[in-house]
Amino acid sequence: MTAIDTFPQDELDPSRTTGLILCGMGGPDRPEAVQPFLRNLFADPLIFPVPRLFAGIAGRLIAWRRAPEVRKRYAMISADSSTPQLPTTKRQAAYLAARISESGKIALPGVAMRYWDPFPDAAIAGLTDAGADQFLIVPTYPQYSGATNGSTIRFVMESLKKSSPGARVNVVADWHLLPGFIEALAWPIIAQLSRWANDEVDPGECALLYVAHSLPESFIRKGDPYLIRTTATVDAVHQKVKKVLGAAGKGAWFDKISGGIQPGLCFQSKVGPIAWLGPRIDQEVPFIAQKGGRRLMVQPVSFTCEHIETLLELDIELKDQTLDLGFEEFHRGAALNMNEVWLDSLADHLIDTAFSPEVG
Repeated sequence: MTAIDTFPQDELDPSRTTGLILCGMGGPDRPEAVQPFLRNLFADPLIFPVPRLFAGIAGRLIAWRRAPEVRKRYAMISADSSTPQLPTTKRQAAYLAARISESGKIALPGVAMRYWDPFPDAAIAGLTDAGADQFLIVPTYPQYSGATNGSTIRFVMESLKKSSPGARVNVVADWHLLPGFIEALAWPIIAQLSRWANDEVDPGECALLYVAHSLPESFIRKGDPYLIRTTATVDAVHQKVKKVLGAAGKGAWFDKISGGIQPGLCFQSKVGPIAWLGPRIDQEVPFIAQKGGRRLMVQPVSFTCEHIETLLELDIELKDQTLDLGFEEFHRGAALNMNEVWLDSLADHLIDTAFSPEVG
């Protein structure tokens, strides 16, 4: 695993042009891209832990076997089997770069993905050609894991070392407790629970679940901080929800819903036969139904953009499951997307921590 404290944190010069690289996993942009995307994904030993000698072969085999089904799944959310992740990430990068530039710095937006276009080489070349000579790297994964943030940042750093070996680089590897991030996750929950409480819905029928992308348990046993940081995110969001509802006189009602006193954290997107973090959300929902649950609020905490995990796994598959189990309502908090509370908070954090103080 790649430790979070191994990445450079050079102080960036406010007077020089900064290339902001917002980086993530990426995803297919057309049906033909599904198989090579999967091949790159499963060839990464930090995602699929097999001996490096066999990683390429294993990645090709798994991609070949899984591509037809995965292509159908992407087609369920997009006519061209694409993910909205890339266009959303480009808009986020442009917004952040503009906010940084408004503070008196010069920032240019760039996007680099780990497993599909645009790759770091192209992103860095474009920023360099536009005048950037120092770089700010920010992952789109809120909670650090060596398998996501670590792998992606390392991929970008390898490109920077080749093309700009002497450049200053500041890596913001994690922002799981960023104030605006916590606010952005809390308010959809507050809005929905407030509606139920104001309508005097029986709290025994209501449930709140937080959901995060899963990770192999073996990674956690080896010291990966993902579970600790995801739990910290959920605890902070839950305390915000509890505080606001309590101030509105709905605290006693909130304590009676499923997931009220103690937050319920579940996981999704398990792949393969090995043990992954649980409980799985599709296994937790039946237990809530058995206890009388009829209204469910689900808040994802891992995603900055809508993509297949939210649009298909939650909005279609999980919602269908809840209806089959007798639920009357299903609500899902949005991914961050262009939420300005989060974006402004992240921009302020980057301005305050990545750049050296201006003199004069």
